[in-house]
Amino acid sequence: MYKLLKTIRTTVYLSMLPLCAYTIHSHAGADISCQPSSTLSNNQYTACDSLPVLSPANDNRVNILLRLSAKNLATLLAPKPTASLWNTEYSSVPFDVNSFTQRVENKSASSRKSTSSAAYSYQEHCNSITTGLSDFTQQVKNDAHISASEKDILIKARSKLLECTAPLSLIRIDPNWSIYTRQYASYLNASIAFYNTNFSTATKIYALLTQVDQPWLKETAQYMLIRSNLNAAYQSGLAEYGDLDVNKINPVLLKDFFNSITQYFELYPNGRYVASARGLLRRGYWLNNQPDLLRNELAWQINHPQSKFYNLDMQNVAFEIDRHVFQTENLNKKKLKDPFFLAIYDLMQMRKPETKDDTVISWTELNAQKDSFKQQPELFQYLQANHLFFVQNKPQEALNYLPTENPKSISTYLQLSQAFLKGRILDKIEPQPNAQRYWENLLGQAKTAYQRGLFELALYPHYLKQQNLEAFIGTNAKIKQLSLQKSFIEQSANEHSLIKMVESSTANIAQKNLALYTLLNKSLVHQNFSLFNQAYRSLPTNAAQYKGYNSESTMLKNYPPLANFIWKGSVITPPLKCPELKLLGLQLSEKPQDLDLRLCLGEFFRSEQSWQINSLTATEKQHATVQGPIFKRGEVYKDIISTPSKSEIKAYALYRAIQCYAPAGDNECHDQDVAKTVRKRWFDELKRDYPNSTWAKSLKYYW
Repeated sequence: MYKLLKTIRTTVYLSMLPLCAYTIHSHAGADISCQPSSTLSNNQYTACDSLPVLSPANDNRVNILLRLSAKNLATLLAPKPTASLWNTEYSSVPFDVNSFTQRVENKSASSRKSTSSAAYSYQEHCNSITTGLSDFTQQVKNDAHISASEKDILIKARSKLLECTAPLSLIRIDPNWSIYTRQYASYLNASIAFYNTNFSTATKIYALLTQVDQPWLKETAQYMLIRSNLNAAYQSGLAEYGDLDVNKINPVLLKDFFNSITQYFELYPNGRYVASARGLLRRGYWLNNQPDLLRNELAWQINHPQSKFYNLDMQNVAFEIDRHVFQTENLNKKKLKDPFFLAIYDLMQMRKPETKDDTVISWTELNAQKDSFKQQPELFQYLQANHLFFVQNKPQEALNYLPTENPKSISTYLQLSQAFLKGRILDKIEPQPNAQRYWENLLGQAKTAYQRGLFELALYPHYLKQQNLEAFIGTNAKIKQLSLQKSFIEQSANEHSLIKMVESSTANIAQKNLALYTLLNKSLVHQNFSLFNQAYRSLPTNAAQYKGYNSESTMLKNYPPLANFIWKGSVITPPLKCPELKLLGLQLSEKPQDLDLRLCLGEFFRSEQSWQINSLTATEKQHATVQGPIFKRGEVYKDIISTPSKSEIKAYALYRAIQCYAPAGDNECHDQDVAKTVRKRWFDELKRDYPNSTWAKSLKYYW
């Protein structure tokens, strides 16, 4: 404690000095919308496809929590999927960083009383407005100096302080109340000023209350003085739009903060708020631009989980470390000595550069850290293996830095990381069967959801290449994660696999329905009408009730909208009435080049029932999984326009060909773009040759 107080006193002096910043590039995390990928990440940063292994591609927060787990500080909980196959996005692996950090728990209990509240995630000072209620109430009830009626007044007044979003009114203090009641009421007014962000008023009242005799009020006021001074300092550095500029923070207010926290530790070395106060100390170091002290304090916390001062909250600490240590302008890599921080930094600096300012750690720089990892040689060798594999592209050499024996049991995330990296290397240098057997062996001994999910993800490309249907369906399926099953069915299964799945006695109803839905969509995209007709026969008799999320039946909400294919047809013009989709498919299988029938297919593609068609068409252009030329309704319009005869159908084709580019000039009909001059010619032709048509009258522009 003496050493800590000495450090704080030094900081009080330093807080009066000008702030300076050191610029170093780092890769920042991001809060973005995510969709899972079935492709193993390399060393390119991702917030959406992190893995439960130490990896350059992981968001820093993931790697931090993995290291905290290795320290027995964090318990990492895998998700328990409740969604159906159709509604599934993520399973266990990969995962997006935000969902991962939300599923972590303290393995070593924090001595700090939790004040977290999701309702005030952006108004941190408000977090204690509800949790402080019980403490205040209990103290008032137990205070023998206060009458029952005055206790009731105080408790009722505190119970009204439950909202921090609107200005709170101060309590009118009755001079006839006892001195003790007035002190409690003054404490409430100080807290009201605090929650109103009037920190100067709050500080003045709390300072006076540190002189009262009531022990709880005296100590709590001293503690709240710390919080009030800290928030005042923070507030002084806020810019116009609420962003913080540490260089604008008032140094006098920071000095007040450090003085108040020093006073608290001197007066209450074993106080009820010591763990929380020490947590606030880290915030002060951050605001005061003292990264060395901040890292030292974090390192002390990580290494002293049994201390009364231990205050790490696993729900927040990964974000704190990432933001305040690694995502700051004053990160000085030369001062990183602790292996905990070094490992995170090294992995971060092995990422694939994204900008010209991005730097990658060199092999020489990495090896210069060897002494820092004297107590953790396996971790250091793992970092070396990552550098050789991801940065230097030397997989064979990387193998030399990993355990030679395949693991018989995996109990730590470092062991899991080693085993996974070894598999990645084998995928690159060994014949495919050898690598596949390696992964299957690991899958067979997997003990946790994260282990199993990771090895399933590693096996996915092997089974995909083989179109190994049995690996994805049935009770004995090796790939059990729904997100990977869904990815295989929707994106990777060829037509033969899809047909087999639809007709399989092993596949469950969810897999059959998704395969059928995918097959129907893709066969239409590829104009594979015989395949479409074959699949259509497998539609359930009540397919019209399968409306996905809009189904009346709760059960049917869990299946894809097969009702999309119960299309009733449409009327383009009186002479041309498009038949229902079932009949249209049969007619197109006999006359695939018939312009009227192809135009009708285009009408289905335009309908609300084919909402998936456009994105699917774009995907199939890049990676086709079904045979047949891709349907492009824009080509249909061009073919009709090129016919010599005049007709209402031609007028409609001209209209639709122009509308392909509405309203922004981007072609949504998947055919080859035409110049704007061509669209103008179409427009002029429509207006000239078909002036009385509905299409000419309704079209006012071309794009």
